[in-house]
Amino acid sequence: MTITAPKTTPPTGRRAIDPRLALALLALPTMLIAIDISVLTVALPQMAADLHPTPTELLWMNDIYGFMVGGTMITMGAIGDRIGRRRLIVICSAVFAVASAIAAFSVEPWMVIATRAVMGVAGSAIIPASMALIGLIFPDPKKSVAAMGAFMTCFLTAMAAAPVIGGLMMAQWWWGSVFLLGVPVMLVTLVAAPRMLPEFKSPKATRIDFTSAALCLASILLLVAALKLAVGDGWSWRTGAAAIAGLALGWVFVRRQRASADPLVDLSLLRVPGVARAMWVLFLTALLMGGISLFSGFLLQNAGGFSPLQAALWLLPATVAMMVGSNLGPWLGGKVGPGKVVAGGLVLMAAGFASYALVSTGGAGLVALVCGGVLTTGGIGAAFPFLMNGIISRAPEERAGSAASFAQTANEIGIATGLVVLGSIGTVVYRSHMGIAGSDESWVDGFRSAGNDAALLHQVQDAFTAGFRAVALFGLAVMGIVLALQLVRGRANAESPTG
Repeated sequence: MTITAPKTTPPTGRRAIDPRLALALLALPTMLIAIDISVLTVALPQMAADLHPTPTELLWMNDIYGFMVGGTMITMGAIGDRIGRRRLIVICSAVFAVASAIAAFSVEPWMVIATRAVMGVAGSAIIPASMALIGLIFPDPKKSVAAMGAFMTCFLTAMAAAPVIGGLMMAQWWWGSVFLLGVPVMLVTLVAAPRMLPEFKSPKATRIDFTSAALCLASILLLVAALKLAVGDGWSWRTGAAAIAGLALGWVFVRRQRASADPLVDLSLLRVPGVARAMWVLFLTALLMGGISLFSGFLLQNAGGFSPLQAALWLLPATVAMMVGSNLGPWLGGKVGPGKVVAGGLVLMAAGFASYALVSTGGAGLVALVCGGVLTTGGIGAAFPFLMNGIISRAPEERAGSAASFAQTANEIGIATGLVVLGSIGTVVYRSHMGIAGSDESWVDGFRSAGNDAALLHQVQDAFTAGFRAVALFGLAVMGIVLALQLVRGRANAESPTG
C-alpha cells in the first residue's frame, strides 16, 4: 500500500519530538471520534426508554454525529491549514470535551441531538488535521506510510470495539457514561498536544469558501430530513419541499465548485479514471456497515433479552474479525495482489449479509447474527485500506491531499446515510408486519408497550426481526452492485491498488 505523504515545509524552531508518542497522541482522540460514531449501538435502547424520542428523533440522535463529521470535514481541514493544525486540534478537543459532558446529562432528545452535532463538527476538524501532521512527524516516506496505516487501523478497530466499550460502561453506570468517556481523553489531548505535536500553517493556504461549506452541509441535512420525514410522517408537502431544497442546494454547490478558482472540493478528481468507481465502492460499503449497526443492539437486547454487556460480548467476535482483517489484508496484498484482496473482502461482506438474512429470534438466529458480523467486519477490514489508497494513488500528486479528504468524507457520510436508509427500510417492514402502516410508531415504542405482555412482545419481536431480514436482503443486493463496480475493468486494472 502506497500513500503519498503531504509535501510540507517543517516549521522553524520546532523542539525534538518522539514520533511514536506523537502518533499515539494523534491516534487517541481519533479513536474516541471513531467510537462515538457507533457507540450508541448498545446505548440507544436505554436512551430511548429514558428520553422517549419520536422515531425521527431516534434516528437523529444516532446519526447526526456522523453526518456532521462527514459534512464539515473538508471545511475544517481548510480552516486547519489557515490557523494551524495543532491549534485546531487543541481548540476542538476542548469543544468536544464540553459537548460530551453536556450530552451525558441530557434530559431531552433535542439535547442529545444538539450536543452530538457539536461533537461531530469538532471531530471533523481533528481527523484531517491529525492525518496532515503525520506527514510532518514522519518525513521519511516509508515511515509515513507505516504511521498512516497504524492510524487507520486504530480508527477502524475503535469503531468496531465501540459496542463492547459501551456495554462494559453501561454495565457499571448509566447510558450517559458512554459520552463521559470523551472528557478525559480530550483533556489529555488538550494538555499534551502543545508539548508533543509540531505546528504547521500552510504558506499558501487558499481562501476558505464558507458559502460552499454552508451549501454542502445544508444540502446533505435537507435530503436526510426528507428521508426522516418520509419515515416518521409519510410523504407530504414538507417531505417534498425538503427533498427539492436539498437537491437544489446540492446543484448550486456543484456549480459553484466548478466555477471557483479555489474550490472547496476539487470535483475534477472524479474524472480521473478509477476514482469515481472506487469512491462509490467506499461509500456503499460504509452505508451498509453504518446501517446494520442500528439493528444489532436492538436485536440482542430487545428481541433477544440480553443485557447491554451481554449484547456487547456477542458482538465481540465481529470486533476481533475487524482487527484481524485490517492487519491481514495488507499482508495478503503483498502476496496475491491488492485487487484480489479487495474482491475477496467484498465477497466476505456479501456472505455476511446473506447470513444476516437468516436471523431469527432463536438460537440459530443468534449464530447467524454473529457469523454475519464476523464476515462483514472481517471483509471490510481487509478491503478498506486499499479502497482508500485506490482513490489517493489514482489522483495526481498535487491533488493527493484533496483526494484523501474527499474519500474520508464519502466514508463518513456513507456510514450516516446507512443509518437513515436501512433504518427506514426496517421501520417500514416492522410497521407492515404489525399492521400499523402509516402510523408513527417505531419498534422502540413496540418493545416499550409490550412490557410483560408475552403475546404482544412475541409479535413485536417477530416484526422487528422481519425488518432486520429485509435490511439484510437489501444489503445483499447492494453488495452485488458493489462487486460489479469493483470488478468492472478488473482485468485491465489487475495490478492497480483496488483491482
